[in-house]
Amino acid sequence: MAKCYIRTLPKPIMDTDIKKLNRFTTFPFVVDLLKRKKLTLLNPTFWEDYNDRETMEIYRQKTKSESIYALCFTHRNETIHHWNAFANGTSGCCIEFSPEKLFDILSRDSRISHGKTQYMSLKGLCDVETAQLPYLKRLPFEPEKEYRIIAASNEKQNATLEIDIDLNAIRRITISNKIPQTVFESMKKVLLEINPEFRGKIYHSTLFNNQTWIGHFKK
Repeated sequence: MAKCYIRTLPKPIMDTDIKKLNRFTTFPFVVDLLKRKKLTLLNPTFWEDYNDRETMEIYRQKTKSESIYALCFTHRNETIHHWNAFANGTSGCCIEFSPEKLFDILSRDSRISHGKTQYMSLKGLCDVETAQLPYLKRLPFEPEKEYRIIAASNEKQNATLEIDIDLNAIRRITISNKIPQTVFESMKKVLLEINPEFRGKIYHSTLFNNQTWIGHFKK
């Protein structure tokens, strides 16, 4: 099999073309993040995509690590797919991070690597470097434009791995458009009262109900 070289490196430098990193999640995890100031990486064993799970396990074995964790973001704007797949329902939220500030935090932990996910077709399969394995995904997932944080260590595998985070790395939190405005205002108030260190903005998604779009056609 031919050797191919993927752009992602085990310790990538700042990607200047990345303007934002969005983490789609649910309201309880946003509350926990603001309260404890911890970014929680997860055990990929429980990922829905079996291809991903197996690739991560192969990476763990090849690096002779005892444990592996990951957290996934997207470096593109919100889409209906992101909301439905990762933040569906009335508790859905999107946390936008500053890439520069987040990368600075990650650089302080030697266990962590991070980079853009690269997408490959079955016909394009080829040999890759071990360090590139956690950043590979099948081509049908390319619209997600995923960015991954990977942590591998010699400590026992647990369900999660937590990283201390500065809340200044969070630019904004967007709450699902599937809740009424009155409920959004209550949720916003709760979030703003959790931790005075959080100075980001809180918005109500307009994906399903955008007055600029509607108003244009009412003219």
